[in-house]
Amino acid sequence: MTPEPNENTPPTPTEPQPEASEPKQRIRLPKLKATDFQHPLDVAALDAVKRAKGLDFVVRKLNEYGFERWYYINNIADNIRVSQKQCKKVHDILREACDILAVPEPQLYLDQNPFVNAYTMGTERPFIVLQSGLVDFLTEDELLCVIAHEVGHIKCGHVLYKMMAQFLQVIIEIVSDATLGLGKIIGSGLMLAIWEWDRKSELSSDRAGLLAVQNLEVSLNTLMKLAGGCKSIFQQFDRDEFLKQAEDYRELDKEDLNRVFKFLQVYNRTHPFPALRAKEIKQWAEHGSYASILDGSFYTQYIPPPQGYLPPGAGYQGGPGVPPPPPYPGYGGPGGLTDPIVSCPSCYAVQIDPQAKFCFQCGTPLAPPQPPPAAPSNEPKCFNCGHAIKKTDMFCPQCGFNTRLG
Repeated sequence: MTPEPNENTPPTPTEPQPEASEPKQRIRLPKLKATDFQHPLDVAALDAVKRAKGLDFVVRKLNEYGFERWYYINNIADNIRVSQKQCKKVHDILREACDILAVPEPQLYLDQNPFVNAYTMGTERPFIVLQSGLVDFLTEDELLCVIAHEVGHIKCGHVLYKMMAQFLQVIIEIVSDATLGLGKIIGSGLMLAIWEWDRKSELSSDRAGLLAVQNLEVSLNTLMKLAGGCKSIFQQFDRDEFLKQAEDYRELDKEDLNRVFKFLQVYNRTHPFPALRAKEIKQWAEHGSYASILDGSFYTQYIPPPQGYLPPGAGYQGGPGVPPPPPYPGYGGPGGLTDPIVSCPSCYAVQIDPQAKFCFQCGTPLAPPQPPPAAPSNEPKCFNCGHAIKKTDMFCPQCGFNTRLG
């Protein structure tokens, strides 16, 4: 039995309470370009869409009629606009996503809708819409992952083509009704190509979400919630079992009839199945460029020199009668690149970072050559990828970024 304390009883020593640890500061990526993380299937599918006949007409009409105005007017009147004065916590998450991914901050709205969903619209003034079911269901880290996913669509220049897909679908339906279904048959090929790209674009934006939240488990949990949507029993979900579903899905390709059914289920979907997205993002996190982008080594890569090249000034040892190969980037010579790319004189490593003072491969001190002074130019450049653009360009011809945001 514990005696009652009195005034002569010394105080019982208490164990020191651990100090609350501050949340880990996420890495900012000011050098990040869309091409650094875009999924190759996204790039290839979008190139196929751009080559489609009649696409230029659709894009012109999309801009002419201001298809995005409908959504903008609806947001202003019917949804909640997030700002520092309204829903500040959500706005801070948006600001962090844009800060990490180096994207100008778009508008953000909350829509009263029980479905767990979010989308991005607008080319002149991009805006993101989060449905209330999504905000209620996700944690703050998972919400950051979703918002960064939508910001990734903006950075990759996806929004114009996603809006075009919706606009084109409406036009095809109208023409189909007027031509007894003939218009739908004619436009189905283009729509199939656009839907194919639309699904692939989500894989790139999933990578943007992971680059922002910088936690693979959070990304996988978010995709599981999008697939299952059971808040009360989410603690019983298992990530490994969820990823196994993707393997089981791919095993179905062994039977021809399964492949037919799979095509019929996905051909007009705008998003890949969540289990497949989880498998893709896990593979990229473990075997792709994800880690090297975060630690900065992605921008300082080793490029082995071609056979026969020696450091500058050492001459070419190709043997009698063997002509030298074309100039190698970083080694100078007629036709070589004039960018300040430095080759290490000891190990031949090419320093992609022009500010490097030591070789990342062997530690040899470097003296990067000073590039010749560039002639003054008033030519504008894309804020996102640095590509030269015209003053009249609304969108960058290289990456599709809205130039008015720069």
